[in-house]
Amino acid sequence: MTGWTRLFISYNQYEVSTVPGASGMAIYNLGDGLLHVGGPNTFTGFCGVHTGWIEARAHILSEPPEQVDTGWDAISEATLWSPSGRLSVIGLMGGTEAGLAGVAVPRGLIRVRVHARGRLHEAVHSDGDPPERHALHIWAVSEQTPSRTLLADPQRRGWQQKPAKAAEWAMLSLAPRPSGRPAILPPLPDDPYQDDSGLSRVTVVRHRPAPVEVPVGVLPAGDLEVRLEPVDGETFSWTWATADEPIFPQPLVALPDDEQSTVRLTRGPDGFTLRHEAVLGRHAFALGVLWDHLLDTAGRYPWMDTLREQAAQAHALADKGPPPAG
Repeated sequence: MTGWTRLFISYNQYEVSTVPGASGMAIYNLGDGLLHVGGPNTFTGFCGVHTGWIEARAHILSEPPEQVDTGWDAISEATLWSPSGRLSVIGLMGGTEAGLAGVAVPRGLIRVRVHARGRLHEAVHSDGDPPERHALHIWAVSEQTPSRTLLADPQRRGWQQKPAKAAEWAMLSLAPRPSGRPAILPPLPDDPYQDDSGLSRVTVVRHRPAPVEVPVGVLPAGDLEVRLEPVDGETFSWTWATADEPIFPQPLVALPDDEQSTVRLTRGPDGFTLRHEAVLGRHAFALGVLWDHLLDTAGRYPWMDTLREQAAQAHALADKGPPPAG
């Protein structure tokens, strides 16, 4: 366990990240009053302090905690993908501190439980009040599950969830289009924080209390598509493929994953459980967000509007042709 470390906060936020500088989803899409998930490698924690110091620490556990700790105002948790086995807590615009930078954590999927107390704005925080504290408990997991609230702070408002917006980001992140601009600088070397060599594939798990169905057929993704085909009554195959009718003038041909994966939907005494097995760890968060949308809003593909708009712009540029020489 690291000791309590002072961390400077701006705009009530800090970031927990396993890949420094990794791009992700904007905040205010998925989360609660304590944390908002932003991608496979990061989430944002929320403080009472707008601009100032808090105290934070990280505790690495060998197994999941058996019970929820007492003495905290709010507790939430989320799953991150940690390919390098390092995690940092970074104050927004304030950087990090030695005790919270590059903390050694298990490689692969990890669950991070955030505990917070004393979340008072500095305008009402007095010298007699204890410091605001955030404790992170971290352990290894093999399944990607959604973030959840274990203890809600009654003084904090809830956030409206935006699953369709999150699903749009998820699909676009799984099949990103290369930049159409000519390269000016040489490509960057591989980021060691992204190196997931030797790590096993993982499972995405989602649960629903009411009946749901797997959307058998084709999920459109612009130049690509996902083919969901039944194997038996509760098992389906998930296969990435190129679309029969691509929409961009220079279609994507590289698939996000060349290997077929397996989807299982089973019924139990407390509802229905979907397991998407043998997926790449770096894809697990995005696939989980997609499944949240597909299970709750079948037949709607919010990412396609963005892809069609991008394709129209690409065709317009292609029709203009290259600029005149000289």
